[in-house]
Amino acid sequence: MMDAFRKTPLAVTLAILSFISPTELSLVVGDLRLSPHRVVFLVFIPFAIWRLATRPDCRLHVYDIPFFGLAFWQTFVFAYHAGQPGFVFGGSWSLESLGAYTIARAYIRDLETLQAALRIVFYSIILAAFIAMFDTLTGSYFIHELLRSAVGGDPMPAMEFRKGLARAASTFDHPIHYGTYCATMFALLWMSEPDRKWQYIRAVVLIVAAILAMSSAPLLSLGLQLAFMIWHKYTVRVFMRTQITIAIITGLYIGVLMVANRSPAQLLITLATFDPWTGLYRLAIWEHGLDNLWGSFWFGIGMADWVRPEWMYSSTIDAYWLVLPLRTGAPAFLLLVTGIALIAFGVATRGRTSRDRLRRNMAAGWMMSLLAICLLGATVHFWNVPHALFYFFLGLGGAIADPKRVAQAVSRAAQPVRRLHPSFIRPQRGGAMPEAALPA
Repeated sequence: MMDAFRKTPLAVTLAILSFISPTELSLVVGDLRLSPHRVVFLVFIPFAIWRLATRPDCRLHVYDIPFFGLAFWQTFVFAYHAGQPGFVFGGSWSLESLGAYTIARAYIRDLETLQAALRIVFYSIILAAFIAMFDTLTGSYFIHELLRSAVGGDPMPAMEFRKGLARAASTFDHPIHYGTYCATMFALLWMSEPDRKWQYIRAVVLIVAAILAMSSAPLLSLGLQLAFMIWHKYTVRVFMRTQITIAIITGLYIGVLMVANRSPAQLLITLATFDPWTGLYRLAIWEHGLDNLWGSFWFGIGMADWVRPEWMYSSTIDAYWLVLPLRTGAPAFLLLVTGIALIAFGVATRGRTSRDRLRRNMAAGWMMSLLAICLLGATVHFWNVPHALFYFFLGLGGAIADPKRVAQAVSRAAQPVRRLHPSFIRPQRGGAMPEAALPA
């Protein structure tokens, strides 16, 4: 365990530990409430940006630009709608997104550091699950009530029960946040572990931890990642496997449309949720939320309430992919999708061309987790810790897509070279290729 902490940069370690720190430990400055992860981001984001801008072993890439643009656009749009309060609110959003992304992107520069950071993530899930068991056994939010009695804070919502079990929240603000934290990186945590015994240990811990939340969305995310991993294992040698799979899924979708009396989305939500009414309510959120979006396409509605039927009692929008454009306009959505697409292309390319088996596995695991968390965002709103975790996860892709640059310096010291190429170093005729110069 201590080896993982030694190999992981301090900024990354503190960021991960802050994810499982209860809101009651927030720092209050005037009218501002700085949750533990925001404090960490506020301290380290200048150093992270400086590293990206100046260090030779990591540099800004084209996929970094949309995330900086997104942070600027969010702050601008909220300030445009609400003045100073909007500027503070938008700045908080941007601090979480850009802070989490740049810390992961700048400080995790090789696979060894990435593996160490993922071990700390796993240890943090074990700790969160241990606390969640007290929630389940006592039927109360154990750690929140304990801290609130000591330092004060806002009360938690009433404990909910599903299938006779209490929905544990552990140190998080909501059970679905806890479940999301446990489920998000399942495939990446599996694929990054070279030891088969520890792979199964990680799988059991993550599944049990996620079940304690009794939330259908994180469990569906786990199921998707398991399906992706099985697909990857048994189709790895199949030519054009992605195209074939897409064709099969498209055929099944069309088949369901032809024979079912409900849409595939309605059918899936009815079958894959603990409470079908919750799923149907989320479909209604999408329906009426999109109506609001078309009326405020470019700049969104800011912090204003959205228009909906009276029977939709809650102002909550349980869909991050709807909240983002609805609050800050379509440009924010396009910036984020562009950034994700570019970094995913870099990860996929590096994984496909790498000679390192571990890098190939981690690239595949990251892509599987990315697909799952993106689908999760259609039914879950990422706010507070899940919001920061989402961008932290995207930043982890930088260690795979853009590994630390050490090959050129080592190869120059080892022997002369005739030609430098962006992807490899070709030695002089008769010379031996130094191991450090081989492409990752």
